Amino acid sequence: MSIKAVVFDAYGTLYDIQSVAEITEDAFPGYGEIITQVWRIKQRRMG
Repeated sequence: MSIKAVVFDAYGTLYDIQSVAEITEDAFPGYGEIITQVWRIKQRRMG
């Protein structure tokens, strides 16, 4: 049997999601968490 595909669970495994929250909080104090949540929702809808 040969391998036909390899699948990765990128979100939360390969990408450090928390780093985005920290960066957005630094750039927009008080809004980092909500910006990160909206970004994640949009990612899921596009996937």
